Amino acid sequence: MSKSHGQNRGRSSRSGNQGKNFSQKRKPPETSRQALKLIPLGGMEEMGKNMWAIEQENDILIMDMGSQMPDSDQPGVDLLIPNTNYLADNADKIRGVVFTSGNPDHIGSAPYILSMFPNLKLFATEATFAILESRHNFYSRKIQYKKHILKDGKATRVGSFKVTPFTVGYNTPGAIGVCINTMQGKVFYVSSFKFDVSEGHTPEWLESVKYLAGSDTFALLSGSVAAEAEGYAPTEQEIGAKIQEICSNPNGTTYISTHPSLLNRLQQIIDAAEALDKHVFIEGKSILNTFNTARKKGLIKVQRGTIISPTLIEETPKHKLIVIVAGAQGDDVPHLMRMANREHGSFVIEEGDVVAYPEDLVPGNMRSVQKVNDNFSKLGALVLHYRPLGIQHSAHARREEVLGLLKAVRPKYFIPINGPHYLLRTAADMAIDGGYPDKNAIVGKNGRVILFDYKHRKMTPETVPSYDIMVDGLGVGDLKDVVIRDRQLMAGDGILNLVLIIDEQDRKIVEGPDIVSRGFVDVDKSNRLFEEVNKNVGMIVESILADAQEVNASYIRDELRDQVGKFLFAKTERRPMILPVVVLV
Repeated sequence: MSKSHGQNRGRSSRSGNQGKNFSQKRKPPETSRQALKLIPLGGMEEMGKNMWAIEQENDILIMDMGSQMPDSDQPGVDLLIPNTNYLADNADKIRGVVFTSGNPDHIGSAPYILSMFPNLKLFATEATFAILESRHNFYSRKIQYKKHILKDGKATRVGSFKVTPFTVGYNTPGAIGVCINTMQGKVFYVSSFKFDVSEGHTPEWLESVKYLAGSDTFALLSGSVAAEAEGYAPTEQEIGAKIQEICSNPNGTTYISTHPSLLNRLQQIIDAAEALDKHVFIEGKSILNTFNTARKKGLIKVQRGTIISPTLIEETPKHKLIVIVAGAQGDDVPHLMRMANREHGSFVIEEGDVVAYPEDLVPGNMRSVQKVNDNFSKLGALVLHYRPLGIQHSAHARREEVLGLLKAVRPKYFIPINGPHYLLRTAADMAIDGGYPDKNAIVGKNGRVILFDYKHRKMTPETVPSYDIMVDGLGVGDLKDVVIRDRQLMAGDGILNLVLIIDEQDRKIVEGPDIVSRGFVDVDKSNRLFEEVNKNVGMIVESILADAQEVNASYIRDELRDQVGKFLFAKTERRPMILPVVVLV
């Protein structure tokens, strides 16, 4: 009896201890000291512009600073770069930037962003630094930074992060993935890679990844640009053999266009030329700067006499000459365009020549690519629209390679990166089909914060600015939507200038209106239309001058813009930009 009573007293005592109710769960704090934020600032749901901010406590580690070529509906825009407003608001937390490749989708924004954040610590391999520092828009800005060379397998401390780089297969030397030790565990960032071995074989670098990953990797951020393609990406050896085949043209000059950052491609062309006893000329400042820098650092090997100067071009037999032309991915495209239009000062395409360049020579503009093909063909050249010469299709892991990396790392969370939404979703579904829970395969979005803390939550409502920043000439971010709309309007429907001189005292038109059309209609075939416009302008101005108490040039311009615009749309169903010039005398 007493024993039973004692038990009851014990339970009663515990339940009433200091008035606490232990049947109710304690509400945990929203985040903990060990919270980790993964913030995509670019590269999600798009091709290029890769950039991530990895944040814990008071430290931010930036991964890559890529750029993206503008779309065809963004006339006059040179580049699109990631939004850095969040970084500007947290500049005191930035501990360093890691560049994982020398391609534009990893370093293209660096010259513009680093000029906003001077004296940052930059971490990259020697080859990537060689490419970055050879870019004119980088060294011309005299950017201040602290340089740290990364070496395969050698860890370095960046703030509270431990970063261990490892070499990956790719189409550019110096490309790496990184293992980042965070408070939540190891995070692998492998943005651009391929196995670069024959099908059925395992690359050596994947063994290093397995060793680094161990059995406790928290998350893997893996590139997904080619996730929908079956099998494996072509190896550099296979591409090198194809390039030698292209260069073996016995009938004329071989012109090959590639991107300056693709040091492997440059080396393969040099190797092909030397094997075929041919000479190489490099056309284009961007590619020549990179070539010279890489050669000085021993990243490209060239025999004496292979590269020739402009003075030796005439002496070299056409079938013994290979010309490397800048122009892939939007860099120095005019070189190839001028050749196609027979406007180049040094080279004339002739029958028997070979022209090889990537499919994505002019991003987002297939009509321009087709015109280049047509022009070269009309000149008698054999055109080889060769995918692996570019920076996309020959470089990125395909389905089996993404799965192979996933199996090697065995992360708790899988986050596909780099690519349109459907490719991110394709890569995530691959993981789910392989046994990953839906909640552990995360498809992110630019600006959407992915948060991990002691509850291992993932997507949050928190967002940071992620709209595109447009680079136009020397201006960064100063283009507005209205400017783009105006450019689209001018490109689509043209411009109509109206010039007239008004005597302010007599209130009458003393000269004009003179009409100048650009890109609107054929002037020679539209005399009647312009006569009607002229008459219409005269009636509008005379009506305003008759009723107004004072002559207001601004009001006249606005009325002309509005009424002439309506008149022209009614006549032609086009909306040219109306630019009235009213001079009062």
